Amino acid sequence: MPPWLVLLLSLLCAGCGTAGEWRHLPASAEQGVPLYLVNHGLHVGLVVPAAGLERRLPGLEGHFPGALFYEVGWGDRVFYQTEEAGSGLAARALLWPTASAVHLVPLSGPVERYFPELERVELWVSRVGLGLLQDEMAASFRRDSEGRPRYAGRGLYGSGGFFESGERYHLLHTCNTWVAGRLAGAGVPMRPALAITAGGLMRQAKAAAAEQPCCAVPARQLSLSEGNNR
Repeated sequence: MPPWLVLLLSLLCAGCGTAGEWRHLPASAEQGVPLYLVNHGLHVGLVVPAAGLERRLPGLEGHFPGALFYEVGWGDRVFYQTEEAGSGLAARALLWPTASAVHLVPLSGPVERYFPELERVELWVSRVGLGLLQDEMAASFRRDSEGRPRYAGRGLYGSGGFFESGERYHLLHTCNTWVAGRLAGAGVPMRPALAITAGGLMRQAKAAAAEQPCCAVPARQLSLSEGNNR
């Protein structure tokens, strides 16, 4: 994104949103659930347990059997699904509301196995917070007459896939503010309006991770399979 546009958006959004304190805190650290942010450069993916999302989205498991986690992303449908999309599509996506899509990539093992070279941040939320986050994620999907998420095509990498979203992408509701909003809904102190860029989102996530009440629990103390929120 051009620097002048980032500055403009930051000025427009300054003061919007709330940081707040951690909400929906676990009664003890052992009851927390780990989430992961993965920085892809332009956008950040949010890795969540698979079972809770599959329970809310009938038929999802049939697309990705055996998934333990999903890396979830969201964005303008045309730009997101176009390889080597140019500045014209980027401007179109930002300047007026457009249709959007959710991108899911199934993971069957540790996050670092799939994204060893990418910047990652681990965040802990309570099971209540995780449930609220997954409720919001599921609400973003468009459904068919049987309540199943509408598949929109093969994903960008791995065995991922795109699904239609009912939300509109626009200047103040972008891929990274969408992720920040889901985290805020889970109780993580985030300002979505200041997460327009991947860097802005990751900086907030790192600051939150440094203060989170669960950070005293080693990451490996809870296995990935224990975070499925079944």
